[in-house]
Amino acid sequence: MHVLITGGAGFIGSHLAFFYLNKKISVTVVDNLSTGFEENIPSGAHFIRQDITEAGWTSLLSKDIDYVIHLAAQSSGEISFEDPLYDVRTNTVGTLELLKWSHENRIKKFIFASSMNVYGNVQDELIVEESLTNPTSFYAVGKVASENYIKIFSELGLDSVVLRLFNVYGVGQNMENMKQGMVSIYCAYVKKNEPVIVKGSEERFRDFVYIDDVVDAFNLALESHLNFDIFNVCTGVRTTVKEVLDKIFKSFSYSEYPYELQSGTPRDQFGIYGSYKKINKALGWSPKHDLKVGLDKMVTWLRDKNKK
Repeated sequence: MHVLITGGAGFIGSHLAFFYLNKKISVTVVDNLSTGFEENIPSGAHFIRQDITEAGWTSLLSKDIDYVIHLAAQSSGEISFEDPLYDVRTNTVGTLELLKWSHENRIKKFIFASSMNVYGNVQDELIVEESLTNPTSFYAVGKVASENYIKIFSELGLDSVVLRLFNVYGVGQNMENMKQGMVSIYCAYVKKNEPVIVKGSEERFRDFVYIDDVVDAFNLALESHLNFDIFNVCTGVRTTVKEVLDKIFKSFSYSEYPYELQSGTPRDQFGIYGSYKKINKALGWSPKHDLKVGLDKMVTWLRDKNKK
């Protein structure tokens, strides 16, 4: 068994690489290291440093790959407004080329990391997979387009699963990228003993899902016999920005901590939280970490990291 993980030097991808190597499964990682780090990649993985925006890049891939987990992306809504052409080349054209290669090479399963952002601005209620997609950023438009390309390829015979990830956080998150990852951004400010900069209202709300639970979702999708389906990966818990800040401060042992409200990110979702009923019924997945437990693990990791 051989698994290809694009974006495998990043937060989620590196966790998946470790997971499969620990199961004695061969892993190939493709990453351009634009936001990931080579030191994140397990020593047992075969690493190809490659930007998926370059034409013909799939010629570098081994013909014995069985499964594809596609995470490589420009994953910041804010950056998508700064450079929409780079966003579409990475998130849509790169995905399309990988789909074409996967179909031609009879890949057993193609797992795609999509995003809660595809839903756009929604009502203050649990969001289900059947909810309309209404992308409000270039990043989200690219994710919707990729999902539709995947559906077409699944009809041509490429077994595929789409996972719409909500706010993923946890041990190993990139603490240097201040434009991606609400929890990691806020934790980075506290770690540097600086006031937390909050872009947008503190009444905004999100659904935070811990990295280990996300890895479980990917693996269950990979092992499934589904031809094509779309699943939310979330907790069903509505948490405001103010609530997550308070929980972060408590994990760092602060009863209070300074933070500053600024104008929001362009066309950012005000609030979203999702239902995981569908993935629970189909794959038996459910989140095992609540936000307090996950944040405590993350802060312990950050403190241990500082000691090294």
